[in-house]
Amino acid sequence: MGVNVIEVRGAGVRFGRREAVRGVSFAVGEGEICALLGPAGAGKTTLLEVAAGMRRPSSGEARVRGADPYEDRAALRTGAVWREGGLFPGLTAGEVVDTWRRWTADPITRDEALRATGLGGHEDVPFERLSPRGQRLLDLSLALVGRSDVLFLDEPSAGLDAAGARKIRSVLRELAGTGVTILLATRDPDEAAAADRTVVLDRGSVAAPAPPWAA
Repeated sequence: MGVNVIEVRGAGVRFGRREAVRGVSFAVGEGEICALLGPAGAGKTTLLEVAAGMRRPSSGEARVRGADPYEDRAALRTGAVWREGGLFPGLTAGEVVDTWRRWTADPITRDEALRATGLGGHEDVPFERLSPRGQRLLDLSLALVGRSDVLFLDEPSAGLDAAGARKIRSVLRELAGTGVTILLATRDPDEAAAADRTVVLDRGSVAAPAPPWAA
């Protein structure tokens, strides 16, 4: 875990006069899970978007494997799952993955994508019949289709029951064990506690010491 895959240095993001993120720095090593922990409005998703190359920071910088993810995202093998997830009515889990594969250069196989998240054997299950946990795992399968070795996840267990949340954490730990680097945003201290490291955010800045809600 000595190699830093994700590096964020002094990142700041402004929306007009409002500072959503102020001077945040952290690094995530290869095969590590790092959690951005904070309440609603803390800047977690905005910072996740900066690291994933979905948003250019107003100040500071982000690097993924040494590259600017905003300028060079197409050259990086990264995947993302956002909080709202995907909706795929009328398709089976396998058909959803096959559709995603057609849009992806050099994809992994359907079976590989489903097995990686514990959905092996569910390829013929209609999307509507998957449990909320299954739908979230399908989103994760899609994020892996492009041979992603870096994942950005926005509240991956949001809306799931305790068993579903534990399953998501187990799958993420298995992926990290294969060398996948994971940066996730969460409001759940238990989810953050399961990560290798945690960056606690409060009103856009790194909180030190951690506020009571993060205990």
